[in-house]
Amino acid sequence: MKLELHRRKAESLADLLAAEGCALDLRCGGNGSCGRCRVQLLSGTYRIDGKERVVSPPGISAKACRTVLESERGCVDVPDRSLRTLPGRILTEWTGNPPPSLPDPVIGIDIGTTTVAAVKLVNGTIVARASAFNGQSRFGDNVISRIVHAGSSKEALEEERRAVRETIDELLAELDASDCVRIGVAGNTVMTLLFHGVDPSPVGTMPFLPPLRCFPIRTARECGLISAPPDLPVLTIPAIAGFVGGDLVGGILRTDPQPGEMLVDIGTNCEMVFRTREGIFCTAAAAGPAFEGSGIPCGSRAVEGAVDHYFPDGTFSVLGGGEAAGLCGSAMIDFLAVMRRKGRLNEFGRLQPKAEQFAFTETLSIREEEISQLLKAKAAVAAGIQTLADSCGTPVRRLLLAGGFARYLDPANARAIGMLPEVECRIVGNTSLAGAAELAAKPELLPELERLSALPHELPLNALPEFENNFIDGLMLP
Repeated sequence: MKLELHRRKAESLADLLAAEGCALDLRCGGNGSCGRCRVQLLSGTYRIDGKERVVSPPGISAKACRTVLESERGCVDVPDRSLRTLPGRILTEWTGNPPPSLPDPVIGIDIGTTTVAAVKLVNGTIVARASAFNGQSRFGDNVISRIVHAGSSKEALEEERRAVRETIDELLAELDASDCVRIGVAGNTVMTLLFHGVDPSPVGTMPFLPPLRCFPIRTARECGLISAPPDLPVLTIPAIAGFVGGDLVGGILRTDPQPGEMLVDIGTNCEMVFRTREGIFCTAAAAGPAFEGSGIPCGSRAVEGAVDHYFPDGTFSVLGGGEAAGLCGSAMIDFLAVMRRKGRLNEFGRLQPKAEQFAFTETLSIREEEISQLLKAKAAVAAGIQTLADSCGTPVRRLLLAGGFARYLDPANARAIGMLPEVECRIVGNTSLAGAAELAAKPELLPELERLSALPHELPLNALPEFENNFIDGLMLP
């Protein structure tokens, strides 16, 4: 897509394009590390990473977030792969009993780092669903990036607060919140703090304590939500710790883990809660956004065109059919398992016979350095589960896998590569959204949720020396 641009202040090219309705993929928060916003500069004068360049056809490739248009006019070509993707297969389902039956409509909202999902319920039945990518993604694809940006100034904090609220407003308009009587909200701790306009900076530094765990009941007006009646109550599920949030509290409410059962939400920040006969324990492992396609040039979120499964015969399935444009997390797990089983990957994740990359199609391939990133992500998940169980002195009997990633995951392949232990796995769906919906339908649950949020004992992995050893072991393929 070719666009003629006019210089406007000292904005980055990414900002100029966004103003023209051409939003780019800025998963790294515009710091130039992911390279997802590359465009072809065709004509004009630009400052690229601080160096001025005069460009003429056929032009040069540059990261839009690191480029500023210096001449009055310029022409750029934006490839489709650099555009911010539309909402994909965002999970709005869960298992277990339906929320309490209430004749008045209510809305439940799950605020994730990457995505926001919402449902409207009447009489305990979902009557409408809506989802979108979190508008905060332009400030980075992980909670640490969001913490750093929000803590840099009051204006930056307001930017992030406004971004997530605008995302939620779009969903409320799509669901038609005009007749609703309540909204329930759940999310990880940082996302919840940002929604309430609270600086999450303390979560980013030792001892990683959130400035707030329990949140006041507010109105839609106080939350800055204009697509809902102004006096509509907004209730929030409380958080457990800095990196274990209300999303896991909702999961505890919905799944009621029994001794030996571990609830795991595999996402950018892999949160886990483990019940033993001695109590409930929790931790979080920084798996990173690799399984969501960030930092992996061949990676993709679960959108149309993404490969969701890779099979032993070398074939694969594509979401929505059509040509394969990238691999989503479940396909990456399949790839590692299939290739290791065939002897095409050694225990270090190196291609056999030796090669720089493996081609799925003429235009889609995965390089060894990308495989290395995947192994780090799977090692973090495996080490988190193992270290938590070892620290509790109790073996894991069953895993309860929550969240969107688990929806497509083949547990057998995840076990084969050592990401998950050799135990029974049960897919429980979006329990964070389910908990938010249940709170909206039954507001008297809030004291019980506050009680549940205070039960888990946090075991920070950085304080457990065995985590490092388990992580190093996890970098290998069995």
